[in-house]
Amino acid sequence: MIKVNNKMLKRFLEIMEDYGEFVFGSDEEIKEQLEICLNSQGYWSGCYIRVYYNENTKDFRLESR
Repeated sequence: MIKVNNKMLKRFLEIMEDYGEFVFGSDEEIKEQLEICLNSQGYWSGCYIRVYYNENTKDFRLESR
């Protein structure tokens, strides 16, 4: 089970900003939403990209939708 920490949240928000994706809510709400997405469907689905988390490299990877 993936647990989102502050470092992961910061990296995720950087990615969203770089791609111009909108993320709404407090840091705690975004962490909770990200955990739900990563643990249930395996990715965060945005308008332009899908964001996956690789537990081996401890970083996110991106794919076009």
